This record gives sequence, C-alpha cells and structure tokens, in this order.
Amino acid sequence: MNTTSTLTFRLATVADIGAMSAIRLAVTENRLRDAGRITSAMYRDYLDGVGRSWVCEDDGVIAGFASADRAQGSIWALFIDPAREGQGIGKRLLALAVEDLFAQGHEQIVLSTGADTRADIFYESQGWERGKMKDDIEVQYSLQRLREAPASTDNLYEASVPVFRRYLGRLRAMLALAEAHPQGPALLDARLAPGMLTLAVQAEVAANFAVRACAPLAGSTLSDSGAFPASALRDSGKFPATYKGLGQRIDFVLGFLNALTPAQFDGAASRMFSDRAGEALVTLPGQPFLLQYALPNFFFHLTTACAILRQNGIAIGKADFDGFHVYTRT
Repeated sequence: MNTTSTLTFRLATVADIGAMSAIRLAVTENRLRDAGRITSAMYRDYLDGVGRSWVCEDDGVIAGFASADRAQGSIWALFIDPAREGQGIGKRLLALAVEDLFAQGHEQIVLSTGADTRADIFYESQGWERGKMKDDIEVQYSLQRLREAPASTDNLYEASVPVFRRYLGRLRAMLALAEAHPQGPALLDARLAPGMLTLAVQAEVAANFAVRACAPLAGSTLSDSGAFPASALRDSGKFPATYKGLGQRIDFVLGFLNALTPAQFDGAASRMFSDRAGEALVTLPGQPFLLQYALPNFFFHLTTACAILRQNGIAIGKADFDGFHVYTRT
C-alpha cells in the first residue's frame, strides 16, 4: 500500500467497479461514444484475470484508477475524477501499472489515447514515445524497458542518448503547454532577463546541443552550422522559430538519437572532441566533453526555457521538468 499525502493507492477489488465506471463516464476527454461499451464483466477481467487494476482512494472515495493488460503488455485504462485532477494521481497510478507490466517480463508497453488531448500531452511528458495515429482519432504510445548500463565505463551511450531523449520529450511537452496558453505566440519572444536568448532560441539551442554532443561521440561529422550531422537529409536542420517548427526540430533530433546504437560510442570516452563555445574553442576527451560541457549546456538552456514559461504564467514546476516528482496541489 502506498500513500501520497492523504491519497492511498491499492489494488482494486470488485467493490470498486461501480466507482471506477462512474469515473470513466465522468471524464470530459476520451469519452465513450457508447456508455454501455465497457461492462462490469470487463472491469472484473482486469482485477485478476487478463490484467490487474489499481485505485487511488481519498478518505474512502475513489479518485482514479488504472488497469494493465498483462497478456498484451498494454495500459487498458487510466482515468481520474475530473474534480481531483492536478494532484499527481495519474502519474502514480501509471507508475504502478508500468512497474507491474515490466515485472511480467514485457520489454515494451503500449497504449492509445485521443489525439490532441491532455492525455496526449501527459503520456509524452512521462517519457512515452508518441507513435502513429490509429483510426485517425487516437494516437499510439510505447514505453521501452530501460536498458541496463553497460559494464564498460568507456561507452558513453547510456550517459547521453537516453538522457537527451527523455528531456527533449519534457521540453516538447512544456512547449505544448505554452502554445495552448492565451499568450502563447508572444511567449516565443520572451526572455528571462535582458540580453538573454528568447524562449524559441533557448529551445532550439537545447535541441541542437543533444546533437552537438552525440554526433561526434558516435562518429558522425557535424554540418558547417554545427547543428546537425552533415549526412542529415534535411536543409541544414533549419526549422522556423514557431511552436510547429520547434516541434519539428525536436522530432528530428529524437529521430537522430533513436537511430544511434551503443556500439557507435565504443571508445568515445577517451577520444578528443572539439566544439565552439561562444568565442572559445573547447577541446576535451569524450567523458568530460559530455559530462562537464555538453550535458550542462543542454540543461542550462532547458532550465532557462522552463524558467521563462514559469515567469510568464505557465503553471509548471519540477514535476513537469523531470517527470519523476509528484506533488499534491493545494
């Protein structure tokens, strides 16, 4: 049994089915077109049959539930009482379902949800990979089991690619929140302080730093601009400074990162690498190049982008930044 503040998380029982169904019918997004489509027998199947379910309880009242399909390795349901959103309930329930499915031996977990909904943003913000559309209504998501770090300290793959991949997903989710804000377009030109880069440029440089780090470590030559590999089939990686353009840039970088393999990073820790840092030319062995130069610069621009959004009224915090923290909002 797990407790966050006054919230208790436990396995669901037959007695919870009525409350679970009521929440499913009360949500404002991803609503059922046919209220009778999900039956009590189906809920029962996901108690201890084809799957398993968990509920969040607050003083005896069910506030949300999640169901995992153990046979298919998928999330069958995750719904929160609309009156209790914003308390971190969804994150904790999702974590319980994911932990159970990985414990069953699944290497990948999948789900689908309505496109362009809060759930769409939520799953991407939790590190899930956004995939293809399903029936032109729903979008598919997948989550891979994390690889174990290689025994050799000479391979920098695990210290780079998964880190950049996760936090570029966080950046993409934060930009989606900014775009939905009434002042969204103006935020692209906002600065944390005079003389600092705008939000749009902070996001662009953060995305570029993921490539500036991983391309040389993986043995790929950067383009003249230093932004993307010379072999990239894009026009120098130039995307417009709009939300759509920034999303395209991040997706392009994620595609580049996803194509890299650990074998490409063999021996990179001890090789020498150079990069232009303002008016200076930095030349370092691979390990300090990544850990002391590239990663700190990436997180500097990512953190500054987050701070700009917070300063301008976007309700984001540490939970949005890393996807691990959960706070109960009062």
